Amino acid sequence: MSPTIYAINIRPKQRNNQAWIWNSVDGTIQSKHNGACLTWKAELEIWAGPLSDGSQAVVLLNRGNFGSETITVKWSDIGFPVDHSAVVRDLWARKDLGTFTGSYTSPKIDHHAVMMLKITLM
Repeated sequence: MSPTIYAINIRPKQRNNQAWIWNSVDGTIQSKHNGACLTWKAELEIWAGPLSDGSQAVVLLNRGNFGSETITVKWSDIGFPVDHSAVVRDLWARKDLGTFTGSYTSPKIDHHAVMMLKITLM
C-alpha cells in the first residue's frame, strides 16, 4: 500500500478518526487508485471504482457551498444490471444501509462533504 497523509486530528479523544484511519476496507479502496468520476450535475459528483471482490467503491461528493443535497447512484452508472438488487454499505459508519434495486439515493449530504459506500450485487 502506498503512503497516505491525513490532515486530521488523531488525538486519543478522536476515536472515530482513528477507526477510520485503520479501517482495512477503506485502506483497500485508497490503495487501488482506479476510480473515475462517473457523473457530475451542478456541484454533485459520483466517483466509483471496482474492488477485487466484484463490488464497487462509490464516493458521493457534494461540492456545493450551501445547503445539503441527496445524490442518487444508478446501477447502470457503475456497470451493474439495473434489474438486480445490491447491498449498500456505509464504509465510514461501518453498517449496511439495506438492499436496493436499480439505484441508491443517499440521505442529504452537507456541502463540502462526502459519503463513501461499498455496493455489492446479490
